[in-house]
Amino acid sequence: MQLNTMASLNSRQLSKRSLWVVIAALLILTGINYKIYQQEQLLAHGEIILFELAPVDPRSLMQGDYMALNYDIAIEVSQSVDELSNTSNNHDGFFIVTLDQHRVAQFDSIYNGATLTPAQRLIQYRVRDGRVKLASNAFFFQEGRAEEFEQSKYGECRVNPAGQLLLSNMIDKGFKRI
Repeated sequence: MQLNTMASLNSRQLSKRSLWVVIAALLILTGINYKIYQQEQLLAHGEIILFELAPVDPRSLMQGDYMALNYDIAIEVSQSVDELSNTSNNHDGFFIVTLDQHRVAQFDSIYNGATLTPAQRLIQYRVRDGRVKLASNAFFFQEGRAEEFEQSKYGECRVNPAGQLLLSNMIDKGFKRI
């Protein structure tokens, strides 16, 4: 009789654990899918802004064809952050850009809470290991297309009203998508 009771208790404990594992897995999957949904919405509905590129490296043998990216505007942001900040090496913030007739972002200033004009946009940046990071620092492309992407002059990013960026395409000097 005692063995049946213990087996019954162990079975209930195991089924409770299994239920919690299933609930945890569902919560994790829900969170991941929600993040994917947010990124898809930004790609579909985000405002297009172009950032002038400073390409670094056209190829990675381990990862396939890609272009390591640096943005010219990151230098200006970095200089302004250095002048205004006594914060730690790693921090996040916002800067303000104005768009020219081709939607290329021109640096205005570090955001200090002031109201933006209709021509200005808020852009999020991150400082990691002393370097300013915007959107993505790499753009992957289909193998064999490296010569096409060597013509990249701008990174096309999508931005939402909160200033979050997502790199979507590479643009050549004639403002055509590659």
